[in-house]
This record gives sequence, C-alpha cells and structure tokens, in this order.
Amino acid sequence: MSRETSHQQIFSIGTLIFILLLFFIGCKKPEILKPIDNPPIPTRGFFMGLLPTPAQGQSFEDVYLQAKQHSEFVPVWGRPTPFYNLASDLKGDWGKIFVQQFIRENGMFPLIHLSFIGPGLSLVAPPGMDNPSLSDSKWRAEYKKSVLNVIKVIKPLYLSVGNEVNRWYEKYGLEGDNGFEHFVSLYEEIYDEAKKISPATNLFCTFAREIVSENREADLEVLRFFNSDKMDLLIFTSYPYSLGITHPSKIQDDYYSRCADYMPEKPFGFSEIAWSSLEALGGEQAQADFLTQLTTRLTKDRGIQLFLLGWSWLHDLNENDTIGLIRIDGSEKLAYTIWKGISEQ
Repeated sequence: MSRETSHQQIFSIGTLIFILLLFFIGCKKPEILKPIDNPPIPTRGFFMGLLPTPAQGQSFEDVYLQAKQHSEFVPVWGRPTPFYNLASDLKGDWGKIFVQQFIRENGMFPLIHLSFIGPGLSLVAPPGMDNPSLSDSKWRAEYKKSVLNVIKVIKPLYLSVGNEVNRWYEKYGLEGDNGFEHFVSLYEEIYDEAKKISPATNLFCTFAREIVSENREADLEVLRFFNSDKMDLLIFTSYPYSLGITHPSKIQDDYYSRCADYMPEKPFGFSEIAWSSLEALGGEQAQADFLTQLTTRLTKDRGIQLFLLGWSWLHDLNENDTIGLIRIDGSEKLAYTIWKGISEQ
C-alpha cells in the first residue's frame, strides 16, 4: 500500500468519524425540564391565590407570610417587567427573593404571566425594534424566545403566555398585520416548542370576561379561534361590577358557565377576579356575597369545578382603592372572613 493510499484511507476514516459526531450532536435531544412546583390540589377542590400587596408599614416578607395562610399561588409579572426582560429578572436577585424565597419557600407556587399588550393596546417590543406588528417574524421570534427562556429559568408549572388577549382582538379584529389570527398561530407555535422542553408545564393565555374600559361583556366567540388541545387551562380575568351591575345577586346564573361551555373539558378558573367594596356597589357585604356566590351559584351550582381562584390583591393599594380584601391600614373587610372560610373548607 502506497503512503498516498494510506493517507487517503486515514483521511476517509477521520472524515467519517467527524460526520458521525456531527450527526449524533445534531440528533441530541433537548434536555427535558421538570417543573419545580408540584402542589397537591386542596380538599376544597381548587387553588386560591392573590397578589400580596402590603398594608401601610408592612414589609414584603411579612405580607407574603400573611398571604400563604390562605393562598396556594401568587401571580408573577416581574417588577412588573416587559416580556423580553422577564427571564433575566427571574434569574437575578429579584427572582431569587420574590419567587424562590417569598413564594416557593413559603409553600406557594408562582403563576407566571407574560404579555405582549402595552399601553393603549400597543404592541410591546424590545428596544430597537421599531413599529413591529403581530405578523413581524423578528418580533414573533423574540416573543417565542422570551417564553422559552422563562420556562428554562424558573421551571414553572403554570404559565400564561398572554394576558387578556381578547382585548387585542376586540380592537384589531382577526385579519391584517396586527390581526388576532397572528397571535393565535404564534401561541400554538409557542405551545408546541414549550412542550418539547417541558411537557408538564401547563400553558394557556388568559381572557378578559369584560372589556372594562367600555363597561361591557367581552365577545366570547374569540375562544373558537383556538385549538382547545393546545389550551391546558381556560382562565379568565373578571370584574363584573364594571358592567354597571350594582350587586352580585344581579349577575346572571350562567355568566361564567357560558365561558366554560366553549371548552367544557378544560380546568376552569380566574387568574384575577374581584368585586369592589364601594358603597354604591353594595359595600363590604356585597363584596363578601360575591365571593360566596362565585364559589356556589356562579360555578359549582352550574356544574363548574373551579381549578384556580385568584383574587386581584390582598390589601387595598391606597385609601381610595376598594378591591382588596383588607384595607390599607390592615383592618379586615367582611370578604376576608369569607376568603378565609373558603380556604379552610
């Protein structure tokens, strides 16, 4: 065998080995992530949660300790943070304090939220990306990457990849560069990619039951645009008093079952829901009555098994706010008594 032939054979073997290495590297399956959270469903049948807003002079550490007594989950928006920076915030000191220490070490789990909707129903975009639309491939890639990065960093069990997304549909319609059809297709792309890396993470987007700014019910037909096989939970926000309803007893029996009927097999719930304690809306008693009716007449009695019940926040945000279960000065409202009673069922 000539030296030239020998060199050719060695070169061919080396090339083959290199090609095989590239093949195996290329075929390497992505790491399968497992959510950190694994909470058992409480005996009441559903999880309860809220945003632990502090009373006057109360520390965040103390209010999260207070919240855990009657809650299993906390909504997480970041500081709040735009979607393209959320993974970074969750990975950094903020996430270590608020998610790891205040939520998880207190026995609760985070309900992670991302949103593409900015002020005035504008599209949130990273710096340097001028005037993108929902159909813009670069923007879509950035949003998808942000969701996947959040999953990798925080390993959540529940992740909303868009908040009150039907508000966008009600403004822009279905078609066009900013048409809602582009979000639907993006959501399904994200769902498929997310399930590849974390099959056990529950993915969904939240829907607004009311268009609060216009004091009317939302168009529920938007739910038909989504493939229910790619919606792990059916979750809403709801502020029914925004419709001009002056007492919870005036809410129609089927107000929420009409929503559930679109995806009847899906776990149903609320990422945020509230009734004001304003006197014109029935005061503290009406707020308490709403909580009672929400878990009986408006859901259970209609054949709905709640899965998530998220009140908006714990303490009023200021002296003019009326949404909290507890006043800003720390004194409890009647609704908080009901909240504790439901929790302890």
